[in-house]
Amino acid sequence: MLENIETRNASRLADLHGLEVLDSGAEKVYDDIIKLTADICQVPLCAINVVEEERQWFRSEVGLGVLDALVDESICAHAIIQNDYLEIEDTQDHAFSMYIPLCQGDNPVRFYAGAILRTSNGVPLGTLCILDYKPRRLNGLQRRVLEVNANSVMRHLELTRALVEKVVLIEQSSGPPLSEDEKRLIEKTHVLFQSLTPREKEILKLIAGNSKSLSSKEIARALDISYRTVHHHRAHIMTKMQVHSVAELIALSLKARIFA
Repeated sequence: MLENIETRNASRLADLHGLEVLDSGAEKVYDDIIKLTADICQVPLCAINVVEEERQWFRSEVGLGVLDALVDESICAHAIIQNDYLEIEDTQDHAFSMYIPLCQGDNPVRFYAGAILRTSNGVPLGTLCILDYKPRRLNGLQRRVLEVNANSVMRHLELTRALVEKVVLIEQSSGPPLSEDEKRLIEKTHVLFQSLTPREKEILKLIAGNSKSLSSKEIARALDISYRTVHHHRAHIMTKMQVHSVAELIALSLKARIFA
């Protein structure tokens, strides 16, 4: 039994790492989803997170102010073993959550609801979760919004990785001649690239210079700078390159052969 659980968890972690999303920078599409979810559910805290072996990492968050947390201190790590959804009306009355540090202290979280981020193959990777400082219960519409938005997040994560892989394959093969629109896009991309600082160009190369982009933590180690500094540079790079996601940044860089 224990061996089966460990095998399933190893398979789950392999699927998670295969998305190559861990420790990537902020992206508007995810920020918009959690802000809308928080507004509709009328909660101060909302996050998209994925659960690794020893930590949960926040793809996007509002109100929490942290990038990750220990699995042992995570309600979401407990939630992903549920079917599709977990709602705790009062964390002080729940056998598991009442011992979580987030649910203790002077201003404890008293409400939690999490919809599972499940791959197209049914593997649970994390949650879209909302939290509040007071006990409560979601209505039917709010619960539906949480579940639909969780599904949207997961599909976007999978499509993002598929897009990058497709662009890599296309650029590695001899495709059809470029259209005039594609030529203009490539020319514009090279102009935008020149607006980057030397450090930003260096980071972009580590993000998009090959088919396996490095995470923010890997880039931080490679350049001997802080994790948050990499996030800061990522945001500036995407603004200057006029893109809204890391996938778009990678695809555009490969198509324009910036680092060829």
